[in-house]
Amino acid sequence: MFKWFKKFLPKPQYKIVELTEPRSLSQLGDIEMRESIYTLASHPGFVALMNKLAYQSQSLKTKLAHEHHTDMRSVDFLQAGIYWSNWLRQELTRTTTKLPERQLDVMEEELRAFREIDSTIERIE
Repeated sequence: MFKWFKKFLPKPQYKIVELTEPRSLSQLGDIEMRESIYTLASHPGFVALMNKLAYQSQSLKTKLAHEHHTDMRSVDFLQAGIYWSNWLRQELTRTTTKLPERQLDVMEEELRAFREIDSTIERIE
């Protein structure tokens, strides 16, 4: 349809950018490092920063809902701010919250020990 228009468009230029692969919490270091990250959740400074993120998100929501916006760009900025402040808060909460270790009840523990012993027994049939 607009084949003649294509000759006026600049050709796309591609750049290859190498990114280091993201590291998970398990790759951040040894057990002491993970435990120190988990202690952040109870640190008063960290709690204050998390509260500030929550306050900022709520402040942006209030602006979005109750102020007059002259253009859609300001609405987009407010929505992006709400999204990213909530995302950051969720990621920090997920990273600093230690998942509860699954508690094995006594019967499961005994059953596992029995199976381990049973696997070492040689049977003749």
